[in-house]
Amino acid sequence: MPALLDPHAHLSEAPAAAELEALLRRAAQAGVSLVISASAKVSDWTSARRRKREYLFGNSEKIRVREAFGIHPWHARTIPPDWEPALRRALAEEDTPLIGEVGLDYGPKGLVSASKPEQRALFRRQLEIADELALPAVVHSFRAGGETLETAGNFKRIPCILFHGYLEPVPRAKMEERFFFSFSPREIGIGRRKGREAVRRLAEIAPEQILAESDYPAGGQEPAGILRTAEQLRELGARPQTAAERFLAAAGGRTSGK
Repeated sequence: MPALLDPHAHLSEAPAAAELEALLRRAAQAGVSLVISASAKVSDWTSARRRKREYLFGNSEKIRVREAFGIHPWHARTIPPDWEPALRRALAEEDTPLIGEVGLDYGPKGLVSASKPEQRALFRRQLEIADELALPAVVHSFRAGGETLETAGNFKRIPCILFHGYLEPVPRAKMEERFFFSFSPREIGIGRRKGREAVRRLAEIAPEQILAESDYPAGGQEPAGILRTAEQLRELGARPQTAAERFLAAAGGRTSGK
């Protein structure tokens, strides 16, 4: 079985350290070798820095965690004044960090949490930091049309950008090799017509840029379930294993800023 990647989970939301370790043990037993854990708010960064980077269960079952540090658009209105220095410190303490989860959310929950101008300002500033440090980015987009894609695409030093659960049409002319798209059972499970159609559209132009994710815990599965989600993506025309290999090659490690 090839090594598996879960490119989007929220390990800070695990109820306790023992439960997190059990969750990662199950993932390792399923063949998952790496989980990328995204932050949503500043308080997540502390728990992320306390986590072990590598978990070893016996002689052969090993799993690594890579951290993404960022502020989700739902929290754009409540950021502390010193968030940027704190973000830079968190990034500097990691060997292979990512920026995320950042983005735009123009759905009801997003707009109640923060206005469009507030979200845009925070999104752009975090992308500027990712661009300055040449770090990969994990991006959230909901009901933002093509604005999220257009904005992120303007920052050319970001080596790769993972759009998580992106359901909007992607024009062929706007597609870039550094763009990747990940989906969880919440988007592509049985009866999820909009998400399944989004994957089919993407698969017509970039089948090797579509990955399976758990989005634990909101996505409806643990990282151990990635194999089944990858199979669902293949049924829709994607090539998630090749996409995972390409994403890891692009995401690499830190290239500057440390």
